Amino acid sequence: MELSPVLKYSSWLIVASTICNGFVPSLLTPQHHASPVVLNKAPVDSDFAVPRTTSDRLVDANRYNVDLDTAAELWTVSMQQERSAVRDAGVPYMDSKSKDYFVDDVEDVVVSRDGGLGLELLELAGGREDGFGITIVTVVGEGSNAEKAGILPGDSIASVSVISSTTDSAGNVEQVERTAACECMDFDNTIAALTQFPGDKNPELILGIKRMRRWPKVMVEVAYPPAQCAEGADNKEMVELFAGENLQRALLNRRIIMEDPNAPKCDFCGNKCTVSVEKGMNLLNPAGLTEQKIMANNPKCRLSCKTTVGYNMQEGDLKLRINLRVWNE
Repeated sequence: MELSPVLKYSSWLIVASTICNGFVPSLLTPQHHASPVVLNKAPVDSDFAVPRTTSDRLVDANRYNVDLDTAAELWTVSMQQERSAVRDAGVPYMDSKSKDYFVDDVEDVVVSRDGGLGLELLELAGGREDGFGITIVTVVGEGSNAEKAGILPGDSIASVSVISSTTDSAGNVEQVERTAACECMDFDNTIAALTQFPGDKNPELILGIKRMRRWPKVMVEVAYPPAQCAEGADNKEMVELFAGENLQRALLNRRIIMEDPNAPKCDFCGNKCTVSVEKGMNLLNPAGLTEQKIMANNPKCRLSCKTTVGYNMQEGDLKLRINLRVWNE
């Protein structure tokens, strides 16, 4: 499935008359062409799609935002062939062309309609009969409602919700939320979700936003025991890890050799996975109670199979020693 390269550009701002009257400009002249976008299969070699975080992030994710030109180059559409815990099979979703970037969800963005939203939209790809495409925000008016709500150039609007009050026959007032999904939709369908769907009575919109962000990384210096290295060879190796990766899996995937013959096997993974953290312990997830008990006499050590690097979207430098028993021989 391909999205045609026709590009539509909105040279108008979504203003009060547009919102209130449900008017959609009919004259949308293509300005230039973009490359065709393929509905890509999700990568099977990755064990996560975005940096793993908790609800209380240690780092403001906005520090990893990218500019409009970068976002426009990176946006693509993917589709999973098999159902997962977070996505149904066969449903297109906004994705990044590069593993160095990820698509983050910015939810419940409340935007006032009083005076208009103050947005310009750009269709990067579309022209399909089913209405799929890629539409992004290109301009956020200075001082506009969109700017006040935190919308950024390069964002893509994935959903539009409104909350209305209804009264039943008994006089009870109930809040009802209606949502129009517009992720991976072309220009016309996105505009319809913003203007026609809400109706005239709702003073504000609740938007679901997809935002392109740079993936935070952790630079790791791995030190082997000198006895495991050739004479005169440097016993240190540098590897770059994505925030959110499991430390053991990440090291093995980058061909770090964890070979510690006399060390006991880990009760969790069955391997010899203990590492000593010489620098950057704060970049790792907190140890669980069982790991804390195991490492009570070795506070600098972690079980790499239970360790996440770049915890909660942190980046920085990490120094490790591996194959610890060999260091003492």
